[in-house]
Amino acid sequence: MASPLSKYSFINAKLRARISKILPDEAFIQLAKAPFLDETLALLRETPFAVLDEIYSATGDLKQAELELLKNEIELYRSIQQYLHHNSMDIVNALLYQFEIDNLKNAIRIYFDRKIRKRSVEKNMYYILYERIINDIPVDIILNAESFDEIAGVCEGTPYSQIIKKYSHTAESQGSLFRMEIAFDHFYYDNLLSSISKLDRKDRTIALRLTGVEIDLQNINWIIRLKNFYDLPAEAVLATIVPGGFNLSRDIIGELYSAQNVTAVLQRFITSKYPGLSTLLSAQTTDSTSRLLLIRRILEEIMKNEVQHILAGYPFTIGIILSYFILKRNELKKIRFILYAKQYGIRQERIESMI
Repeated sequence: MASPLSKYSFINAKLRARISKILPDEAFIQLAKAPFLDETLALLRETPFAVLDEIYSATGDLKQAELELLKNEIELYRSIQQYLHHNSMDIVNALLYQFEIDNLKNAIRIYFDRKIRKRSVEKNMYYILYERIINDIPVDIILNAESFDEIAGVCEGTPYSQIIKKYSHTAESQGSLFRMEIAFDHFYYDNLLSSISKLDRKDRTIALRLTGVEIDLQNINWIIRLKNFYDLPAEAVLATIVPGGFNLSRDIIGELYSAQNVTAVLQRFITSKYPGLSTLLSAQTTDSTSRLLLIRRILEEIMKNEVQHILAGYPFTIGIILSYFILKRNELKKIRFILYAKQYGIRQERIESMI
């Protein structure tokens, strides 16, 4: 059995060098302060994201720049794979599924808008990835399909065909894809947790901890969406929960969804596990959506706390790989948010509060 040193010494040095180049918080504050989108993009010229300004200057299309970001992010995962010990390969492949699933969701949304909702979708077809990510999925056929049966048929041999078959009638009868999309998310995390279960004990413990916090965030994001657009009863919401959360059990999520005062619920694990985050509990929230957004903010801080703990600890674990991906994802998320906020004229103070 390979030692932790032999598995992670090279990739640890390489990823720490890459982590040192991730844009610092001060850079995002500077981007937020730029008065207009053009100025924001100009500031990115001296960073690894200079291509965004080039694409926008040539096309005037911010979505094309975002598509390039997505391609670069996928390539980031693939570029790391060449340096990994074979024991770590499966989990990176499992992480790559998130991009394929998101792309498939987008393709199915376009089909659904065109065929079921009778909307014009032509412009959206330019912002889909057509290249293979994990499985061979004929995205162009999905975009132009005549039925969910046709989509399920061309996805035969992938993990998605049965999900599409199972939820197609629900999507058509309810006029919504959210149950199908939740099922895709459940597959993603089931597959990821299965890959994690094959790791050595120390790596498995670290990966389960980080993935559990990610699942907490995913569950809160779904709950916010369901609360805002559907206002479902608690039992229906709990049926959508992805198992495997680190801090938020099914029971706690049920309490958070319906509680008028979330502080008492959050106090249980915040004060014992993350005492440095206790001050966030003093934030005043006046409605259910604001309370859920507070929870998401706290969970994001918990993720940051977990990553910092890993980076400061024993270096030769899978934690360095997962932490790098988390940090890069957050960097790209902030850049996307700032660019679209500038495009839509959101005030600087609002942008700064969200990053």
